[in-house]
Amino acid sequence: MTPEKPFKNDRLTYRLNVIADQAISANETIFLRETGCNIRELRVLRLIDDSPGTSFAEIARITGFERSLTSRIIQNLIAAGLILRENSTTDARVFQLSTTEKGREVRRIGRALSDRLEAVLTRPLSESELETLNQLLWRLGKWVSSSEYQDLLAQE
Repeated sequence: MTPEKPFKNDRLTYRLNVIADQAISANETIFLRETGCNIRELRVLRLIDDSPGTSFAEIARITGFERSLTSRIIQNLIAAGLILRENSTTDARVFQLSTTEKGREVRRIGRALSDRLEAVLTRPLSESELETLNQLLWRLGKWVSSSEYQDLLAQE
């Protein structure tokens, strides 16, 4: 691919996927070095920290990760002392997850790092362009999760 044509395909979903994959791949080593966690682990840590007491099933649903991957990530976070797993007081079959003090600190470091790396990623955009991009992404995100979008797809 040449700098003039960074994509082999002009489909929007393809281009969004390529950008995300390249940015994540480029940042993965930095996150591992600075936090000891990969990006997926940090996402799960953030979700647990945002919703203490959340369950494995809820994390798997929100992230869209396969159950086996979700389980490995949770086991890694427990082993690293970043989260705790406790039985639910209402249903012993359910484990509730929460962050430890160490987990909250790793999340804080990860957030600051994420902010810096996102600033690097978006450096070619003006403030106005970045604001427009964010608004458009929010609108598309809301649209693809809507029942109207799903109904239209079902008609195809």
